[in-house]
Amino acid sequence: MHQSKYDLEALPAQAVSSRPRVAVIGGTGHLIRTAAGRGVDVVYLHDAGTTPLAEAAMAETVLEVTLSDLDAVCAVLLPLHTAHPFSAVMSLTEHGLIPAAAAREHLGVPGNSLRTVRSLKDKRAMRERLTETGLSPVLSSIPETLADLVRFCRTAGGPVILKPRDGVGSRGVFRIDSPEDAPAAWRDFIATGSSSPLVEEFLDGPEVSVESITIGGIHHVLAVTDKQVNANFVEMGHTMPSRLSTTDTSEVRALVTRFLDAVGVVDGPTHTEVKVTGRGPRIIESHDRIGGDKIRVLLRIATGIDLPALFVDIAVGRASGLPAPTAFRGAAVRFLSASPGTVSSVSVPTVAPPQEIHVGVVAGDTVHPVRRSGDRPGYVIGDGRDACEASDKADALRDAVRIVTSGNDAGDQE
Repeated sequence: MHQSKYDLEALPAQAVSSRPRVAVIGGTGHLIRTAAGRGVDVVYLHDAGTTPLAEAAMAETVLEVTLSDLDAVCAVLLPLHTAHPFSAVMSLTEHGLIPAAAAREHLGVPGNSLRTVRSLKDKRAMRERLTETGLSPVLSSIPETLADLVRFCRTAGGPVILKPRDGVGSRGVFRIDSPEDAPAAWRDFIATGSSSPLVEEFLDGPEVSVESITIGGIHHVLAVTDKQVNANFVEMGHTMPSRLSTTDTSEVRALVTRFLDAVGVVDGPTHTEVKVTGRGPRIIESHDRIGGDKIRVLLRIATGIDLPALFVDIAVGRASGLPAPTAFRGAAVRFLSASPGTVSSVSVPTVAPPQEIHVGVVAGDTVHPVRRSGDRPGYVIGDGRDACEASDKADALRDAVRIVTSGNDAGDQE
């Protein structure tokens, strides 16, 4: 059944199915497809004024509601839950995480609390919780004015990072090397449309992400992944497994496990970003969802674990523990860039799965400087016997893709 808008009276009575049922808020298409393909009924809520995902055709019910209106989200799900209870209310998208948590609490469905999800969305709240528990100490502040920012730069005595408290996609992130650089960074931050600034000491060292899933309150670290970023802190590559030392990897895994306990994660996947500094690993941020940037694909290639499928199976009571990995390989993704301008041609080599190439631009499109994730014109995925081989293959695939813009080819990097 499909509804074009939020209208409780328009919902007819339905026969109760014997199949498990979940509510998916805000997507993603892959999650809907995975759940439906595993014999789970899906109620899909998409944001008012947006076009439903193509996978909406696979859902039992599709409803349009303003996702930022938490009362409306709860109200539209309540009669459906009363008639045929949801095993889970889930989301893997940033704009769906808080509505999903609010609905779980309202309906009494198990999962991470609204307080936990909000603390993960708000980097300042997360940092305060870490300070309370003595984990991962990082000097930080909320500057309300340029003068506040300058004072913090002087207090830190070194480089700092200015970013939005609830930012995603690397938008609005600026490194400030001295108090004299603060005015330009403050101006550029405001120009991005970002709000609620947070400033932290700059953490030097390699950056990794940690994919975990929590089952019955027990945290399972699935992978530690090396990350590459450009000068604007936009992620340009990931390699799994990390090539950190055994000692550093163990410290990262232990810190993330303690962190997930501290913020109250009790269920589902998490994606946590960590800097490995000379003072030990430090948490940068975390999310109660699967990591983006094709990390779920890397995990499947490297370990054989299909994380969205595992998430669904746990949610509907079909899995009570972590499956054993079925593969021990390397996997890497690299994101494309090209000289800014109008695309005149695209050349892509032929590859065989699990290698993959995706180019999201065609002749006539405009390529912009990569200042946020959405500016990247495509990606490639390589695999190998280990991380080194996978990294080399992904690098070679990236270099083989040619996006010619205004007479220049993609070899002219930003």
